Amino acid sequence: MNFEDETSSSELVPNITDLHALFIDMDDTLVSYREPVRASLNAVRETISELNETDVEQLVKDFMELLSESMPHLINKEISYRDDVRVRMKKILDRHGHNTTEDEIVQLDKLYWKTFWKNRKLLPEAIDLLKLCNNLHIPVAIISNGNPEMQRKTMSRLKLHNYVNIVLTPGNVDEMKPNNTLFDRAMKILGVNPEKIIMVGNSFSRDVIGAVNAGIIPVWLNSLGKEKPEDVNVVEITSFTELLERLQLGGDIQ
Repeated sequence: MNFEDETSSSELVPNITDLHALFIDMDDTLVSYREPVRASLNAVRETISELNETDVEQLVKDFMELLSESMPHLINKEISYRDDVRVRMKKILDRHGHNTTEDEIVQLDKLYWKTFWKNRKLLPEAIDLLKLCNNLHIPVAIISNGNPEMQRKTMSRLKLHNYVNIVLTPGNVDEMKPNNTLFDRAMKILGVNPEKIIMVGNSFSRDVIGAVNAGIIPVWLNSLGKEKPEDVNVVEITSFTELLERLQLGGDIQ
């Protein structure tokens, strides 16, 4: 399927009754991620007097940049996600003037995860989309670049197994979005073709381009109002409510 032809984005969205499968990203699409990280790092910051004047947003930025660097090692299983969080936490605390001991990192790690899971929640209206697909027997696949262990725990804590058929991460195929391997594996498992599948995600570079690479209809959850970085024909939404309306109408809501 060529998404750069003259087909308008309003014609891309099939009616919900024609949908063969829903593919969806996990972190900051279906479930909050950045906010739990922010809350966790803020909880850590508040226990350390040297960091009282440190902007928590800078801590989050540094923490996420380090994740990008460590992701290949996580995929290759050279380090566990839990250990990686500890390493990244120590690096950013050292960078901002607090030299941590191993014993302190162990305690801060416990605080981090306690706060993280307290704030890890389904995003607004996401459950409505999952319930609708479940009621209509439309299979749902989570396609995530996230850590398999964390995503399994998320599925369990939020009881997403009631609505989701499969969860695929780089741990399954040793590839990450936007590579189409994860999408192809999901289609093979579910026995569906790309023409009547939508992929919903908040990342243009990973979710939208990944869907295009796999021939799947891309839906960009752009709740932050970012400018579209590439000339790709994509369905752009700001909320799941908007997506539900489009699916039920089979096109543009305007």
